[in-house]
Amino acid sequence: MDAAQAAQAAAQAEALIQGLYGVIFVARGEVAAAALYVWDYCLTFGMEVDLVWSSRWNIIKVLFLVQRYLPFIDTCILTIYRDLQPGRTGHGCTVIEQATGFLYVAGYTIAEALLTMRVWAVWNRSKALAFLLPLAFCIVWAPAFVVMYEFQLSLRFAPTPIPGVPGCFVIAASDVLKWAWVSLIVWNAFTLFLMLIPGMRHYRAQLQSTILYSVVYRDGTFYFVYLFALSIINIVLSVTVTPTKRFFISSLERCLHSMLASRVILHMRDHARRPPEWDTAHSSGGPVEFATPRADTALVSIRSQIEPTRTYRMSGFR
Repeated sequence: MDAAQAAQAAAQAEALIQGLYGVIFVARGEVAAAALYVWDYCLTFGMEVDLVWSSRWNIIKVLFLVQRYLPFIDTCILTIYRDLQPGRTGHGCTVIEQATGFLYVAGYTIAEALLTMRVWAVWNRSKALAFLLPLAFCIVWAPAFVVMYEFQLSLRFAPTPIPGVPGCFVIAASDVLKWAWVSLIVWNAFTLFLMLIPGMRHYRAQLQSTILYSVVYRDGTFYFVYLFALSIINIVLSVTVTPTKRFFISSLERCLHSMLASRVILHMRDHARRPPEWDTAHSSGGPVEFATPRADTALVSIRSQIEPTRTYRMSGFR
């Protein structure tokens, strides 16, 4: 064997080692993401029972429950099954990847639709936004399904070089998936901007804030910051690392997206069901004096959008 052949063999061996390391690396990240989701679910299960299960059936409750339980299917079952099952064929990996990929996008879309209703409520159920928000939502999120379809077509798998090693050995994957993360960033930035407009009006009018208002804007801001950071990391990974390592935090962002969306709704319902006099007394030390009737109706709109029964009570959760 001459020097050129030796160098080529060494390069192939190094690529094989890095590929196997990537498979194990991603599998560990996905198991950690599933464990984090189950842990957070256990922490918030009591709030879900108290604040959601006992409420009337409506579109918000349906969207909440669907996006809440989808990660158990796409991450905790399908993804972990793919990562821990040895001897998987390329066809088997393709089928599981297609299922998880489209469930991921569906989960993102449903959760964002749920939180978009929060924006509409903050704007007093504006008739203009009732038309513009669904239109903008379709413009931003419809391409995400197309991107996922193109990405699935680009995936190529090979049998694991070492028998008994679990997971799927990715040998080719397009970087087109970065546009799905861009869609998430664009929509979150757009909805945050819409949330901040009435918030700035409220601030400039020097209106005293209720706890519910604080929860709405605080959770919305943190939600955007966390997902923006994770989406940027996913974009960087999708264009810089090898295919086997490209999806290291994809499952983490998927789970965090559902966790944060669930917590936003649960926190809003928790505070919306408290007596209004308790809400104002504990937020500013006295009654709220709104400068305009619009500010008051905005709070009523948020409450009625979250909990249509309008039966406010102390829930015991903070």
